[in-house]
This record gives sequence, C-alpha cells and structure tokens, in this order.
Amino acid sequence: MKILFKIILVLVFSLLIFPQDKRFTRDAENGYMWIDYEKYSIMRDMKYDYLSSMLERQRVINLFQISSDSLGCREDIKKLLEMNEKNELDLSLMVKKIDEFYREEKLRIIPIAFAYCYCVKELAGNPREELIDYLIKILKFSESEE
Repeated sequence: MKILFKIILVLVFSLLIFPQDKRFTRDAENGYMWIDYEKYSIMRDMKYDYLSSMLERQRVINLFQISSDSLGCREDIKKLLEMNEKNELDLSLMVKKIDEFYREEKLRIIPIAFAYCYCVKELAGNPREELIDYLIKILKFSESEE
C-alpha cells in the first residue's frame, strides 16, 4: 500500500513539475507552433495551409451569421478588403506579417488567430494607440489561466 501511495505521489509531482506544451495557449495554437513550422522543409506550405483553413472557417461562420465565434477583427477585415482593389487578402503578406509579429519571443504565447487579427488591424491602418491596446488585451488573455 505504501508503495502504491509513493508511486501516485511521484506521478502527481512529476505532472506538476513538467511544463505544459508551449505550443498551445488555452488549447489554441500559438506563436511557438507557428515558429515550429520553420523546422520542416515545407514550412511555407504549412503556414499558408493553416491560414487558409482558419480563414475558410471564418468564412463559413460569416455565411451562417454565427457572430459569437468571430476572430474579433471582422470590421477590420472588411475595411482592409474595401481598401484593396482586388478584394482579397494576400496570404504571403499575412505570413510575413505574422512572422514579424512573432519575432519578439514574449509574443509567442499569443494564439495565431489573435496575431492574425493584430496584423489585419495594422494593415487596415488602425491608430497606434488602438494597436497597443489590442496587443495588451491579447497578451493579458494569453498570460491568464482562464
């Protein structure tokens, strides 16, 4: 019985000591996951595929008017599309912008969807103060445990 207790105690202790997988923040892929894509030879394709699937999901959500599941930058996306004559967002530019966003390591805990929104807001020409407020908001969200 004492041996079983010791084994359980060691297992619980080891779970508390080992850190959680850094590639997720609140069950969402974050900047560490984004940076990990660079370890693979087809990293560019993985980043494009990730953004494409994320944007397709948002398109379906918008199509069915599910407003509660938005990235939080719907109006900024509309503004950016209105500014763009072709009425499309260039994924290669977005990949570069997100790469720039995650250059600062402390921002890597932010989920990719929020990094995308930050980049959209920046490209849409939001004032610097609004960008800073949004960055603080998403950083606090990412740092909190719930």
